[in-house]
This record gives sequence, structure tokens and C-alpha cells, in this order.
Amino acid sequence: MLPLILLITFLDLLQLKNLFFPFKKLTIEYLNKTKSISDFIDFNIYTNISMGTPRKKVAHFITNGDQLFYYNNLRLHSHSSKEFDEIQNKIENSINIYYIPEDSTTFNTIDKYYQVFSDEYSFYDLNNTEKKTKLNFNMNPTEEKTKLYGNIDLYFLREDPYEEYNKYLFKMFKDNNLIDDTYFSFIYGEYNLKFDSNYLNDDYNNILGNLILGESPHEFSPDKFKKEDEIKMNGQFILEINEVNLDSKKSNYSEENVRLSISFTSALIRGSLMFKNETDKIFFNDLISKNICRIEYVDENIYVSKDIVYSCENNNIMQEKIKSFPTLYLLIRPNNLTFLFNYKELFQLHNNRLYFLIYYKTGSYSSWEVGELFLRKYITSFNYYSKTISFYKNQVDDINKKTNIIIPDEESDKNTDTDPAFNPDDNIPKNKKKIWIIVIIVCGLVLIAAIITIVLLVLRLKKFRKKRAAELIDDNYEYTSENNIN
Repeated sequence: MLPLILLITFLDLLQLKNLFFPFKKLTIEYLNKTKSISDFIDFNIYTNISMGTPRKKVAHFITNGDQLFYYNNLRLHSHSSKEFDEIQNKIENSINIYYIPEDSTTFNTIDKYYQVFSDEYSFYDLNNTEKKTKLNFNMNPTEEKTKLYGNIDLYFLREDPYEEYNKYLFKMFKDNNLIDDTYFSFIYGEYNLKFDSNYLNDDYNNILGNLILGESPHEFSPDKFKKEDEIKMNGQFILEINEVNLDSKKSNYSEENVRLSISFTSALIRGSLMFKNETDKIFFNDLISKNICRIEYVDENIYVSKDIVYSCENNNIMQEKIKSFPTLYLLIRPNNLTFLFNYKELFQLHNNRLYFLIYYKTGSYSSWEVGELFLRKYITSFNYYSKTISFYKNQVDDINKKTNIIIPDEESDKNTDTDPAFNPDDNIPKNKKKIWIIVIIVCGLVLIAAIITIVLLVLRLKKFRKKRAAELIDDNYEYTSENNIN
């Protein structure tokens, strides 16, 4: 009996204790073939979870608002606009990823007064193993016949005094033995973002990324991540950055002690007004005066807010000019961590215009925020209960080595606009590199020839000395009159 118990315990330890949620975008511009830049500043993401009987895929929105595991009506925006509401209704009628409680034969009422209900669910781990369970959730009792959508909320603020009736998803996952720990990570696949990538992708039918709950990256992917490389910091979607600066000889810009927010519902970076003023001075002002670039004031699609966005013409002049844009660095000194973004990452093509992926709030709002661009590049893991953020030192250092571009000095900057032989991935023009290569080869040949000559002379001298020594000790050697120096 004991061996059987030990075997069961061992097999239980071998089981993956993670849950895998591929997610997509769903926005107010979902039905538009081409999206505006506003749709990339902020958006909604959701994952489909099979639930009820008969089984049905239901959209669960991934949020960070300290919310209960609650089912509610679709809400893609916060505008008090009839136009937005009509668009939202069209979107809802075009998709079939909603939950109608009364249509499920396994839907149960636990406590109607406290708005607690239950139904059956199917979840999957990274091995695509199905995990069936029954979960409780909160819902308005009057909405049993309406189309509802769930949520996976990743932000935990405090324990609720009415915890018995208020249902939190992570707690239920742990109570039902679906997960052991409360890590969660956004994984977007192999990082290959470059200047001509399709980063600002209009096709929302594609999987945007994957959310993994339960295990840390060094547990669900030990071949890529090592526990000893993990750097864990206190914070819940906020990093304490010691310094933000630019790699530029034209600028002394630096910001210290910056609180950097992390968002998983934005494709852009939000910058400070101090950074805006500096990049205007060293880069954009001249281009705007020549009508190559422009400033756009755009309304957000989710929140009632106006933003400042920079876009430029997509031509050869601009494609050469962006090579001089300095690399952005974010430094966390106590942990020896550096995050960086080069010009290839910060300028992306959309609707045949080059968009600068750092935007700004109008008014005096000046805080920094990084989004999907950051999460794609740097593997970031959060912990729901301990409120920590983790990175892996080797992963950060490796990706930095691949993407850290040293900007040429000012003289080289001038050459990039006129020299067609300029290689953006190097600091030296190709024709100059060829000259240096030829010089190095010639010098090498001369050096080799000199070494060979010296070696031959040394060997000849040694041979002569040996012969001379032999002659001097040879008893049969006779001096002639020519040898006589008297």
C-alpha cells in the first residue's frame, strides 16, 4: 500500500501545475479592416475558455483591476457615446463567444442573495492536458438570460472581508488544485522585432500571445530559464527605474527615480513630457519644419483621453534618418539590469507611415509606461499574491547584446544621409571597411615575409657559425698563405 501511495504522490509532483491561455485582441475597431493608431495605444485582450453544458467557448477578458471572478455584459470602451455603443453591438452580433447561463444544464445557483453561482469548466496546461472542474463565480441574478463575458483579473490588492461570497479566480484555481503557485507570465514567442516587422498587425483573428498561470518560467521551461538567473523585485505592474537616458552625444538627457508602469494592453510606450521635449530638440523639430514628420492628437478608443503621437513619411530620407535616433536605456542599478530599445524597435510602419512607438499624454501627465513591446522583448513574470516582478538575467543580457546598436558620431551621422554604401548595422561605411581590410591584409603579408626572412637569416647564421666552429677544432685544417694574416 505504501509503494502505491508513494507512486501516486510522485506522479502528482510530475504533473504540470500551470494553465495555458492563448489570447487575442477585441477592440472597438475589430470590424475595421485597417486599424487606426489609437487601436494600438490601448486595447482589450481576451482568452476563450470552454464552459457549461453543452461545452461552449466563452470570452474571458484579461484585466488588472482587482476584480472578482465576475460575469457581465460586453464593454469594449468607456465612452458615453451612442456611436461607440452601436459599433459594440455590431461586434457582439458578429461573434459567438458569450455565455448565457440558462442555456447551460450544469449552471447552478449557490446563493442568489450574495450573487454566487457555479458551472463546469475545461482548462488546459502547456501539454494540452485537459483539466475539468467546477468553479463558483459572481453574477447579477437578473442576467441569467443575457449574453455574458467573464474575466481573468491579474491584480490583487487585499483580502475581502466577504471572501466566502466574493470569488477570486487565483484562489479558486489553488483550492481546486489546478495550480500550486500564483506566478503569471506573458509569452509572445521568439523575439524578432525589427524595423520592417509587422508589429502593428491589423489582423485580430491571430493569436497575439499566451498567458501562463501557476508556474514560473524556470519551472515550465527549465531548458530556457534557470532559477539561479531569476531576479525578483517588489512591485505589482510597477518598476522602480534608477535612470532613463539616451545614447546620444547631442543630448545630456537623463531622468532619475522613475516609476515605470507595465501594461499588457498597449503596443506602445508612454513617455514623459521631459523626454518629449528632448527628442523634439534633437530629432523631430527639424523634420516637422520640413513636413517630413507631424504631430497627431488622437483620441483613445477605450478611455476618454487624448494622446500625442508622432508619425513620419515612409521614404528613403526618413528611413536613413531614423538610424541616427539614439537608443533608449532604462537602468535598474541595484539589480544590474538594463532595458533598451533601438531605432528599429521604436519606429514601425503602419498605413504607409512610420510611427514613433513612444506616445505622450496631453496636459501635464508625465509618467512612463511600457507595454507589449517590453513584454515581447524581456520575459517578465509576476506573482499574484507576493506582488513581485521577476526577470532572468541571462535572457535580458542576451537580448540586449542582439539589439544594442551603437549610434555613430556626428560626422558619421552626416554621411548616412548621402552615402548609399552606409550599412545601418555597422558603425563604419562599407567602402572604408574595404580599405581597412586591404591595409590589414597587406600589413599581414609584409609581417609574414619579414618573419620568414629573419628566420632564414638566423638559420643561415647558425649554420655558418657551426661550420666555422668545426673548422677551428679540426686538427687536419691547414692554413694557406691566403689565410695568413701576418
